Order: sequence, then structure tokens, then C-alpha cells
Amino acid sequence: MLTEDYIQLVNQELDRLLVYETVFKEYTATCHKLEIGNCFASENFEQLHDYFSRNVLRFNHFVSECYHIQPPAGFTDFNETLLTSLEAIKHAVSLMLMAIEPTGVNHPLYEAGLHEQARAHSELDAAFALIGGEAQAM
Repeated sequence: MLTEDYIQLVNQELDRLLVYETVFKEYTATCHKLEIGNCFASENFEQLHDYFSRNVLRFNHFVSECYHIQPPAGFTDFNETLLTSLEAIKHAVSLMLMAIEPTGVNHPLYEAGLHEQARAHSELDAAFALIGGEAQAM
């Protein structure tokens, strides 16, 4: 694959990742609203769990699609980090999903998912910083 094609494809995938991340952040906000009672009467934790699980399934499919991207020479380390970070995010949102119980949120488990998600983002940011540094060095 040409470098330009790879960069364009990764940018498209990162745009999709941003959409998923926004959706998962909204679920966090909704959990909080449900806990404090600042929600619609029809909203509940079971319904939230159902919606969250549907998006986790879609996200898992997205991650598996990313494995089909073949990086050009010079991007294999970055691509490995990208895939490792996506797998960590996948595990993190699975923890968050498991933490949403019918009567409330298991906060230690949910917080563990949020922490793992943040760590994965840090690793991904570091990978982008390395690419940026390599591009400037050229």
C-alpha cells in the first residue's frame, strides 16, 4: 500500500474512532444522569446497557476491520501500536459495559474501564508524536 493511501485510510478510521469515543462518553454522562435522577422517566440502566452493548458490538467489528489495513514500510511499528491501542479500548469499553447493571453502575469496574481507555489513548498519542517527529526529521 502506498504511504498516502495508508495515511488517508488511517485518518478515516481515526474519524470513526472519534465517533465511537463520543458515543461512549455520552453513555458515561447518561449513567451519571440516571444515578442522580436527572433523566427521562423512560430511561433506565437496562435500556442503557442494551444500547451500549449494541455499540460495543459495532466497535468490535470496527476494530477487526482495522486489522485488514496493510501498512507500508516505515509504518509497521505505528500500525502495531494502533492495533494494540484499539484492542485496549475494546477491552475498556467491555469493562464499562459489564459495569452497567440493571439497578446501577459498578463504579470500580466502570472506573477501571475509563482508566484503561485513557491509557490506550496515551499510547496512541505517543505513537502519533513519534510519527510527527520522524516526519520533521526527514
